[in-house]
Order: sequence, then structure tokens, then C-alpha cells
Amino acid sequence: MRILVTTIPFTGMKIDAPISLEALNSRLREGSGEEPVVFEEAPLADLTLTRTHGGVMVKGVISGSCRQGCATCGDTVPHEITARIDWILQTTSDRAAPDDEIDDPGVIVYEGEHVDLEEPLQEALILQISPFWHPPRDAYERCLHCTRDCSERLWRSQEAGPNTPSSPEGGVSLANLLQGAVNKKKR
Repeated sequence: MRILVTTIPFTGMKIDAPISLEALNSRLREGSGEEPVVFEEAPLADLTLTRTHGGVMVKGVISGSCRQGCATCGDTVPHEITARIDWILQTTSDRAAPDDEIDDPGVIVYEGEHVDLEEPLQEALILQISPFWHPPRDAYERCLHCTRDCSERLWRSQEAGPNTPSSPEGGVSLANLLQGAVNKKKR
């Protein structure tokens, strides 16, 4: 998404456009070769650009639908990722000093008359991805996707083996774990 900055009016300009789906998914695969998160449709950027005397203000959101492994059940589940955008675009001449090296995440420095927002928009979405994401839960702590009980007590009891001392609720109690460690140290 390349923008000609000189065409942005002081009254503002609205942009509703997708970013490249292929480029985003390719970037998510970098390094690992795996696809832990895959966007299914091109994410849409809904931005307002307003020219100021110190650069260009960019405000809005970018959102897209992706498939990601659930941290609760491990299934690949569709969900929506949204990132808020609040940036200032500045040329190197707009900076406070020519050698100003302040690394401000809300300022994008560019040269020339064009600015490419594709990579910053990709980064904004990628930073919203949580490796521990799970679908919402209902009032009874059941996953709305797989309907499994997500309460900690149930998961602990499922992990406890048949020979593991357990608490009255069915999980391994902290007291039993500590007692086992003390007994092991005495031997």
C-alpha cells in the first residue's frame, strides 16, 4: 500500500483497502517454515490520513480473519485479529535533528514523496498474535469452539496419572507434591 504523501489534504483522506494476503502469510512462515497462524482473507485497513505541518497522522484499524491453534484444545480455530493504528509519518527533514535516531514505535520515517505502509501494517497485525490464544469461554468455563471444560481443576485431574496422589478435587495437590519432594530428598 504505497501512498503519495503530497496528495493527502490537510482535511484528511480515508483509505479502506486490503493488504497483500500472500506477503503476510509468507512473512508469518519466515524462519520456521511452519504455519502456526494463517490468514484466510486479505486483512482490511480502515485508515484516516491527515496531513499536518510535522508530517502525516495515520489513525484507524487493520483487521483480518486467521486460523490458529487453540491453546486449550490444540485444534486449528478461526478467529479475528484487530490492531489499532496510531502513527505519525515523517520525512527525514521533519525530524527534530538530522541525526535523530530515536526509535519511536509510533513514528514511521520515510524519504521521498511516497510511503509504503504494507510492512508496518503487517507488523501491527503480527504483534497482536498471541501464541496462547484460545476461543472465548462461556460462564461455565467451557470452550465455545470445542465445548471442553477449561477450568483448571479439570485439566489438572486429566493430567494426573493413576498412581499420582491427588487432592479431593481430583488434581494433584501442592501439599502432595511438596511432600513427595521432601521424601525424595530424605532418601
